[in-house]
Amino acid sequence: MNPSFTSTNGERTANEAARKAERTAENLADSASDTAARASSAARDRADQAQRWAKSRWSDLQQTVEAQPYQSSAWALAIGFAAGLLVMGLLRGRR
Repeated sequence: MNPSFTSTNGERTANEAARKAERTAENLADSASDTAARASSAARDRADQAQRWAKSRWSDLQQTVEAQPYQSSAWALAIGFAAGLLVMGLLRGRR
């Protein structure tokens, strides 16, 4: 056999190390992918929870306004008046 065509012990060791590094990199990539998928799923679940909570609160607000229209109108007027005072105070302070 021609010695230039046979693999040496060093080449075999290098090839094995390269394969091991490749397997490690693949495992790390799979792990990172799984972690990202879990994080995405958790974020989606939290967003759905927040949306359900907001819809529930909006529904509660609608029912309260329908049950007490005069009181709701008074609150809306008071909030609008206070907001107007704040905006006017900010605009006058700029001059």
